[in-house]
Amino acid sequence: MRFCGYTLHHNPAKLKIESSGNIRELASPCCEPQSEHLGSRLRRVSGEGELYGTDCIAQFKRLQGLFESEQPGLLSLPHLPAMTAYLKELSLLAEPKENVLGYRFVFIEAHPPAHEDSAAEVYEALVDGETLWDVSWRYHIPIETLVRLNPQIPHIDDLTQGERVRLC
Repeated sequence: MRFCGYTLHHNPAKLKIESSGNIRELASPCCEPQSEHLGSRLRRVSGEGELYGTDCIAQFKRLQGLFESEQPGLLSLPHLPAMTAYLKELSLLAEPKENVLGYRFVFIEAHPPAHEDSAAEVYEALVDGETLWDVSWRYHIPIETLVRLNPQIPHIDDLTQGERVRLC
């Protein structure tokens, strides 16, 4: 898992992604009950994990700093498309043990996925060993933009030669 450029090397042991619809239910004493779909709610990602190593407290403080920044950031999850999200909650679960620290988190999607206009799409074929970070640097395109434009790429560091990356 990665958030705002910070990678949690030991992905959470528990991960829950919630998607729900906003449904209004209408009841009337004289008519049949009705419902109306008002759109989708923002996704919620929650979970628990452990930070390992002699620097586990420093790792948690780094997460705490991201929480306190109150800014949305790019959230990359294993095997899922990345999303822009806020770190809504961060908890320390117990007293730190020797080189182990338990934590809990909740992310809320910052905004619903945008639907792109495909009229002006531009693509680049990758060479061996390139990542989305390389493409971002070469074309001066924010990594968040590349991730949003390329939902078919689940891991920004694991690309194959010749793979096409959408630039705009």
